[in-house]
Amino acid sequence: MYEDISDKELVELYNKNKIFDIFNMTVLEVDTTKGTIKMEFNITEKFCNPTGDVQGGIVSGMADDASALAFIFQNHFKKRPPTIELKTNFLYPTKPGKVIGYGKVIKSGKNIVFLESKLEQNNRTVVTSTSTCVSVDMPKINLKKLSGDNS
Repeated sequence: MYEDISDKELVELYNKNKIFDIFNMTVLEVDTTKGTIKMEFNITEKFCNPTGDVQGGIVSGMADDASALAFIFQNHFKKRPPTIELKTNFLYPTKPGKVIGYGKVIKSGKNIVFLESKLEQNNRTVVTSTSTCVSVDMPKINLKKLSGDNS
């Protein structure tokens, strides 16, 4: 689908996509050869619990997105990794504001995929996660259409 497009072009095309506005997410860097991704989230206070920390389910979703997108980009949007199991370690509270996410493909077999991610805030790792996923074909999508480009 997008085999002939560079990592940089994939990032530019993907960042036009408005589906992930909930986390104010932007992909910063991708290395499809290594299966890595760096992204930025900008979380608002509406996702905080009464103590002012970002709710754990939201943080887990961010970690899951980082690792899943590493796999999706590595496969040039031909495969996706529905999560079978996600283990999230909350090392420090995540606060509203900028969070940097890193995702990595650890091992990708014919059917099963192992992924990991970490979230950093203020130069400190606040969350780590590992996941086991199944590799399935990506449904036909049109990133240009999703980003509002109808050309």
